[in-house]
Amino acid sequence: MIIWGSRAKEKTLASGSFFCPSCQLDTSYDHIRVSNYFTLYFIPTFPMENLGEYVKCRHCQATYEPSILNLSRIEILEATQPWLCARCQNKNPASEGACVGCGTARADAAPSAQYDMDDE
Repeated sequence: MIIWGSRAKEKTLASGSFFCPSCQLDTSYDHIRVSNYFTLYFIPTFPMENLGEYVKCRHCQATYEPSILNLSRIEILEATQPWLCARCQNKNPASEGACVGCGTARADAAPSAQYDMDDE
């Protein structure tokens, strides 16, 4: 009898230092790829497909899209800072596209600052 199947396996592609938006520190990270491996007798033998990649902060364990490594500290801080509504002066989270107080759309078309993949 032959026992075969598949399972996901993580592989660290790179490590380094970056500015983490969650812990607000210059800290180390791991760039990880998740692949689906063919298994034979429960032993992963070869990768069949890549399922995705992410960057994980070693300090707070938060996960982000790999594109965060291309952003500077200033760009990350600007993207995560709350914004003021031009109409009612309400302070809104950076992830909101409209004011939570009055519903007015955000004046600047800033990109979403949410890189965290924990919700997926």
